[in-house]
Amino acid sequence: MVHIDTTSRTMTGSPAEAPDLWFDLPPGFLQFDLDEDPESRSLRMADAADLLFTSATQEQKLSLVVSGEYILQTLIAAGAEHVSSCLLRMPGDKLSQGTLCVFIERPDIGPQSQDRQGSARRTALQWRDLYPDAEVGLVMLPYGIAALCVRDQGMQIPGVLFGLDDPIPATVRQVQFCVPLRTGPGSAIFMFMTEDVEHWPEYLDLLSGIMKSVSPDEASTTRAVDQVAGGRAEGEV
Repeated sequence: MVHIDTTSRTMTGSPAEAPDLWFDLPPGFLQFDLDEDPESRSLRMADAADLLFTSATQEQKLSLVVSGEYILQTLIAAGAEHVSSCLLRMPGDKLSQGTLCVFIERPDIGPQSQDRQGSARRTALQWRDLYPDAEVGLVMLPYGIAALCVRDQGMQIPGVLFGLDDPIPATVRQVQFCVPLRTGPGSAIFMFMTEDVEHWPEYLDLLSGIMKSVSPDEASTTRAVDQVAGGRAEGEV
């Protein structure tokens, strides 16, 4: 069970009253300590890769660790409140990796309540303008209404991370949910990304369980299922 602190601060610096946000991570997901030393984390991930994937080459293990750390550092720099990674064994014994992150967008000042439906609709309209090729809509979660956006985007991973001169192109499929908070202005942005487009339906089922568990109350979160559409938890890294 994951806890996200949604508390904002007033102009005086005192915490404003706001419900905390909770959600469940299914098996196969590992939450990262965002304050951990990057070198120590990379060494730990390398040791875990050696234990979990004995048949993989050293180059494959290095690629997994380096690309994961690069994405993590990018998300930390962007202000992520939560980052977790999953390693799943998909049908055909294929290893699949994805990253989940959560951002809290909460202005310093504003009204103590908001039109959550109006906020979600405005976000959906903004996403349609920003990403004309994306799938954009509204979904109703147990926590409340949310805007949804699914899109593909190209990334350039620095080649120096792999001992290459040129950057490495990659296509990532990303889904993001904008969940307006129940008190005060602001939203929780849940974002999941993976290069494994082939198994996107399995990931959507997995994400559905995560989003259905979002709650302001620890006691009311629901437990995600152990296996979703053939995806099997492979373990922590």
